Amino acid sequence: MSKNDDLAILNNIYQNCKMASECIDGITEKCSDENLKDYIQKQRMHYDNSLEKVSRRIRELGGEPEEPPKKDRIAAEMGINMKTAINGSRQNIAKIMYKGTNMGIADMAQTINKAKNAEEKTVSQAKELLSAEERYAGGLKEFM
Repeated sequence: MSKNDDLAILNNIYQNCKMASECIDGITEKCSDENLKDYIQKQRMHYDNSLEKVSRRIRELGGEPEEPPKKDRIAAEMGINMKTAINGSRQNIAKIMYKGTNMGIADMAQTINKAKNAEEKTVSQAKELLSAEERYAGGLKEFM
């Protein structure tokens, strides 16, 4: 077991959830479809709960949660603003959310595959998020 592998996975979960929450905040204010807004707000609540759990675990291992890179946060915000300025339809917002969720899925799968020496508890947390994101992506298809 490697504490570094655990911290790498946990910080990836933290950053993934933090970016998702911030993007949801940015896109929710542009969403006029109440059903889609409710759906992505439920998704956000899951990310917020995951942030709490993973922050606690990172601190238990003697680390501090690492914020997502500022350039990634700015790029995501600019992308949302540009894509919704042109087209604020329900379908477009669902498509933006779907693409973002799939980016999180790919990133989480990659992280899980790289960290071979992490504790099962840590890998399980990552797999939990991966599974939830796969469900969210599936649900977003209904709004496209």
